[in-house]
Formats: sequence, C-alpha cells, structure tokens
Amino acid sequence: MLSILHVSDLHRSKEEPVDNDSLLAALLADRDRYVTATPKIPPPDAIVVSGDLIQGAQLNASGWQKSLEDQYKVAEHFLATLCNLFLDGDRSRVVLVPGNHDVCWNTSRLAMKKVPDEQYPSNLYDVLIKPDSIYRWSWSEQALFHIVDMALYKQRMSRYWDFIESFYRDVALPLPIDRERGFQLFEFCNRNVVVAAFDSIEGNDCFSFSGALLPGAVGRCAMVLRDFTRSYDLKIALWHHSIQGPPTRSDYMNVSQVQEMIGHGFQLGLHGHQHVGEIETQFVHLDQRRSMAVVSAGSLCAGAREMPRGVNRQYNLIVIEDDFKRGRVHVREMAEGGQFTLKNNGAFSEGFVEISWQPLLDMMGRQIDTKAANAKLAISKAEAALLDGKLHEVAGELRDVDLSSPSYARNLMIEALQKQEDWSKLSAFLENPGGIEEIVLLVSALIASNNLDDAETRLNAATELDAATHADLLKRLEAKRMLRQL
Repeated sequence: MLSILHVSDLHRSKEEPVDNDSLLAALLADRDRYVTATPKIPPPDAIVVSGDLIQGAQLNASGWQKSLEDQYKVAEHFLATLCNLFLDGDRSRVVLVPGNHDVCWNTSRLAMKKVPDEQYPSNLYDVLIKPDSIYRWSWSEQALFHIVDMALYKQRMSRYWDFIESFYRDVALPLPIDRERGFQLFEFCNRNVVVAAFDSIEGNDCFSFSGALLPGAVGRCAMVLRDFTRSYDLKIALWHHSIQGPPTRSDYMNVSQVQEMIGHGFQLGLHGHQHVGEIETQFVHLDQRRSMAVVSAGSLCAGAREMPRGVNRQYNLIVIEDDFKRGRVHVREMAEGGQFTLKNNGAFSEGFVEISWQPLLDMMGRQIDTKAANAKLAISKAEAALLDGKLHEVAGELRDVDLSSPSYARNLMIEALQKQEDWSKLSAFLENPGGIEEIVLLVSALIASNNLDDAETRLNAATELDAATHADLLKRLEAKRMLRQL
C-alpha cells in the first residue's frame, strides 16, 4: 500500500489562529488513532500540499514585505517538522504547489498602472477575458488597470520560489526545480508512482482570481515523461484550484486542463482551494474511455469564516492499493479539543470513500505490465552502455531490475564489473552465486581483491566444482599468497 498525507490551504486565519506546535501535535495524535483503524490506514509514505502555504498580505498593508517573510518562516518550520516527524526528514517525498494566497498582491499591483478614462478600450469585456490579457479590472476602485512592467509582475511569485528552492536544496528529484517550467516532478514507491506538481496561478494576481496552468505545461510534462522512457503504475497530478464553482465566481480552473491531463494518462488528481474534502470522477473519450479520480482536500488552517457552512479544518489520507488501480480517501476533520478524527457524514458517512481509475493500457487494450516494460527498457539501455564502453552507467540503468537470480541482466552487470576490474564490487555482487560459473568468478574476484581467506573458504565450500577447475583456482590462490609474502 501507498499512503499519502494530503494537506492544503495552510493560510492562517487572523480571527482563529493556530500555531505550529498545536497543529503538529494534533496530526501526530491522529496518526496514533488511524493506524489502528479498520480498514487499514498505514502511516504516510508521502506528503502532498496542494497550495496556499501562507495567508499573504492585503494591498497596501503596512509592513507587507516583513509580514510575508515571517509567514514563510512559519510555513518552513511547519513543513520541515512535518517531514521530519512523518517521513524521517526525506523531503523528496514532500510535494508542494503554489496557491492564490502565495501570489504577492502588492508586487503585482506595483507592476500595474491605472488606465485613464479616455483610453478605455471600446470592447472592455473582450480585452479583459482575452488570453494573456495585460488588462485588469478593480471592482473596489471601479477602475481599469494594465500591466506595464512584466518583469516586476513575474516577481509576484519570487518569495514562493525562494522558499521552494531553499526547501529542496540538495534534494534529489527527477528534475531540478524550475520556476519557469510550470510543473515539477516527484517519484514515490520505488519509482512506480510519479507526481506532476502543476502551478495553477498563471495570470492570478490582486485583481484576477481565476486559476490556470501555464500554457503548454501539461503537454511539456507529457513529453518529459515520454523522454524518461519509463512506465509508471500510477500517474498523479497535483494543483491548487478547484475545477468548478458558482456562476458568480471566477476563482476556479478550466476543467479542460484536467481533461488534457487525463488524455496523457494521469489517473489521480489532487487539489485544494475550496476548503472542503470532495471526490469526483472526470472522463475523456478517446480510443477508449479514460478516467481520473479527482480529490480535493479541505483547509488545514483556515478559520470558520473562510469555510463552507458545516465544515471544519480537514485533511485527507489517501491509501493506494498494491495493484495501483484503486484506493480509499479518508477525510479527517477537526473536532473537540482541536483534535482530528474521521469525518462521518455526507459522502464520507463511513469515514472514507473508495476511488478507482482505469489502469494504463497498451495499443491492444491490455493492461501494461510496467515492471516488465521497465525491465526490458533498462536492459536495452544497459546493453547499449556496455557496448559503448560506458561501464559505470550499466549499474545505474539496471538499478530497478531484479538481479538476484541468473538472467541476461545479471550477466550484463557481471560483465561490466569485470571490464572495470572492480573486484571488490564484483565479489559483493556475487555474494550468492547462481551456478558453477558464478562460483568461479566469485573466487577469482576475491583472489584479485586480496581477500584470500574468503577466497579459500568459498573454494573449499564449492564441492560442485570439477577437480581441474578446483585445482586451477587453488593454484592461483597459493601463488597470490606467495606474492604477498615477498
């Protein structure tokens, strides 16, 4: 099983503040409860945070720069401690995306100027809704603005990215963190699961509240994953914004961008923003129907005034079954004493909801055996590296292939180590030899690395060796001992 702790909307309410220690203690106490629950909820293997790491600052707020710095310090302490307590400090298993609260309103406002009344476009509505429009409408001021400094406008996310780059410094990820790419990649569960973390704040600022991915981000992500030439058992997409909302609101994302993800094989979508845990299924109909289970998480830190009616602070536990085709979403909700327990009303009347998705299929409509496909590809790459003399790359290509028993892949590894004359690694690799040939190689490697006592022990135990081979190895062993005595 893969267990994911899904938290979202960490912005702290001024009316109902919650401190890190109280929050972390409540999460730990809840873990003590749910690990003994039925059905089983294992301790988290990964943590995903679907945006809004901080509250942000209102326009023209006094000391807004210092306020943002202080808020990110609180967020860093919370996330670092959460990672230490739940994942033994392994930040490669923590996935973060930005939310609308992470957008600096004051920086975006500084990049804009008010448009004089006489310069208003005649087709005002059309220019406002145009993709990549530089125009913004302020309802509070009843005025039109336009972006005049695009470089400064882009810096509205600079504090968030400074935080992200610091958080992941020296952390091994499939791709380095990139502010401009529109997505980051993470791998879990022995590289069987990939998570694409998408930025859904394109065009979001002090006057524009809708969510959107960077144009082309999903397509670029799909091409990068294609270049990885690796099959995953489960492809997860993470973003911040909701994908639906009331007609009088605009602070949600176009569902077509999620459908594009489904078309590229993403099966599970996770988001936040709406401050309530919900489940829905999205479909696209191509050569065959493909589906995505879309899961939203409630807010971990918002106050009552920021919540839908009847909803408290929440987080999710997502349990993925070993077949990577189905799972369960457990919503945990804050109750008396600031403690979390299972949500047991509405769709979650049993405390959880089962989810499923269509597994990845090949062109014939058959489920892809990802383990076999990845092994086949890895062996092909290792073979090419060996032929090109790139001996040190062979082990890396075969790192996820089972080499414990005699096979062509195991032979490739042995040949690479022999050609490198790395006798210590070869003898360690052949610790459990599979057959007479490997016994001979093991004893030979031990002799070459001057582990003569171990070589003699192995040779004496190799009763299946024929007399001539045994005598030859013994002769080489004695010759090496004589040389060492000189």
